[in-house]
Amino acid sequence: MGYDIHEQLGQMHIGVAEIMDTGHVTLAETLCRIYCSDPGNRVFLFTLETHSVNLGFLSAIYPNLEVVARPIEQKLEDFLHETGNYNLDRIYLVTLTKHFRVLSNWPIRTRLFLVIHNTDEWFGLNLSGSVKKFVFSASRTFKPKLWIYFFKDFFIFPRYKKNILKKVRESDGHLVILSKSVQRELNRLGITIPSEVVPFSVFDPSLVSEEVSSDGRLRICIPGILSQYRRNYVGLLDTLEGQMAEYKELFILDLLGGVQTDNPLDDHMLILDKAEAIKNKGFSVIVHHERFIPPIEYNRELVKADIVLGNMNVELNRYSVYGKTKETGIPFAMIRAAKPGIIPDSYSFPDELRSSILIYHDFADLVKILVKLVSDRGFLEDLKTKALENSKKFSPEAVYKQMMINQDN
Repeated sequence: MGYDIHEQLGQMHIGVAEIMDTGHVTLAETLCRIYCSDPGNRVFLFTLETHSVNLGFLSAIYPNLEVVARPIEQKLEDFLHETGNYNLDRIYLVTLTKHFRVLSNWPIRTRLFLVIHNTDEWFGLNLSGSVKKFVFSASRTFKPKLWIYFFKDFFIFPRYKKNILKKVRESDGHLVILSKSVQRELNRLGITIPSEVVPFSVFDPSLVSEEVSSDGRLRICIPGILSQYRRNYVGLLDTLEGQMAEYKELFILDLLGGVQTDNPLDDHMLILDKAEAIKNKGFSVIVHHERFIPPIEYNRELVKADIVLGNMNVELNRYSVYGKTKETGIPFAMIRAAKPGIIPDSYSFPDELRSSILIYHDFADLVKILVKLVSDRGFLEDLKTKALENSKKFSPEAVYKQMMINQDN
């Protein structure tokens, strides 16, 4: 494979592939930024036309980046096959939620670096475990279409996933994990394929703002698609309504995520109705009604935040836990724009952020923190200073340097 020559010279041809309609565009951007930080590398972003438009601004920043968009009429098999024409040293597969058969048959010609977003969906996939997961998932819905999907997910897809993992191993590739805490849990499973940690986001100094809100209100941001399953919005909004009414003119809550109406396991209207209800009582709540917030718009709103709030349900179910089997984008939004944060005490966050993160046990604890923040501007400014120093540890250059050190060890 061609990667030996490039890597020996310290210059690499890197592929980043985001081929899912609803993928992880931010992570694709992160990988491009990391590898483009070395001007000796050439980076090729293989993606859909819609994603190429949303990430087009990267080409103006990095002359060593080339965006390759898949035409709507082109078969996925042909698009993947064409990646072999770029003499890549490795290719990162950012998101894989379908097309497992196609990927398992992909005659890959370079090292495959596969991003694992949910370890429980890729490992421990024996028949007994699949039966238990199927029964557990099917029992949560009465929709036959979902039963069919769960059957495929637990009994058909695992065979293809094993073939894809075999391609990673045989190509001398790596599993890509989004945090050290999830990597530790993966290592406990005895997985023999090497893994590397790549943060979901890196620090972007252009998003640092020293401006203070003109009206002096605390701006709280919750990033991520509106999902009651993933984050407890209703409980938070109930708490604000019941315990923060006297402070309602001192803060703004920005629900910085798209509204996706096609998830049968989630009811977005619970959140929208509750948000509207407390807005009618004088609370300032910002809701973004589009399905997907483009990166430039997302960044523009994130910059305005004073602090990022993580109201996630850490244990999603008996198989899926944030910080153990999967990651949340909450701490990475903090990293991206140098924001302090508030997170639940049951979540394992990156140690590098410890000095700029406030921890709460329950919503009663959270109220105390919010009251402190709206009452003491100096306390908030001190957190912001620490957040900036912490985020610098995650600059593209710093992350790239650490990845190369780990690769040599």
